[in-house]
Amino acid sequence: MSKLLQTLLACVVALGVSSPRAHAKVEFNRDIRPIFSDTCFQCHGPDEKQRKSGLRLDSRAEGLKAGKSGAVAIVPGKPEASEIIKRILTTDEEDLMPPTKLHKPLTALQKELLKQWVAEGAEYQGHWAFLTPKRPEAPKVSDPKAHIANDIDAFVLARLEKEGLHPSPETDRATLIRRVTLDLTGLPPTPEEVDAFANDKSGSAYEKVVDRLLASPHYGEQMARQWLDFARYADSHGFQTDSSRQNEVVSISAQRPVIF
Repeated sequence: MSKLLQTLLACVVALGVSSPRAHAKVEFNRDIRPIFSDTCFQCHGPDEKQRKSGLRLDSRAEGLKAGKSGAVAIVPGKPEASEIIKRILTTDEEDLMPPTKLHKPLTALQKELLKQWVAEGAEYQGHWAFLTPKRPEAPKVSDPKAHIANDIDAFVLARLEKEGLHPSPETDRATLIRRVTLDLTGLPPTPEEVDAFANDKSGSAYEKVVDRLLASPHYGEQMARQWLDFARYADSHGFQTDSSRQNEVVSISAQRPVIF
């Protein structure tokens, strides 16, 4: 193996172990629940028939209780006293969790995340669908010449700075209107629409194009197209005859409403 390749591999391993997420505040839904779901819930989840040692980890109240052995799985703020941390770090094959026979060993980063989570208080979160969204504060961008039209630009530019990258220059107007029109309606812009956008020198030219496209019936058709694909909709039978299905659709609609 060449020295260059060895160096690259060492950098990849170092980045994987010391990921920035391991030093930021750990979130249960983002960082811990996926680990538990993949490696722990099978034996320590809500299913009483499959639960081992009376330990349930999908509930904070249950996770803080002492198990059959008397040991407490999670001691908030004290990873060294938490049985769950002892079990994932032990070298004893009989005590190691997850068990070797499951063939789902935790990575070094996953172990660090679990330790950090317990050290930070082992906070649980409910299902994301029932949590009130919180608007994050827009990051500061160091480049004074950066064009920031909204908070999304700030997040994008801040990440580019973090990665040592620079944003691409703004494309020409013909390409810009073609991109947004295809994205929102699935159709290319007309020559007249391209000319109108190219000749509009106002500061809100792009916003006006977006508003016009969102008000177009073609935008609704584009949004519905994916659901029609899920419903396996087609205008014809396909295969050999490829005849129209219009009569059948009308017949079905007359009998009961079709809900997509």
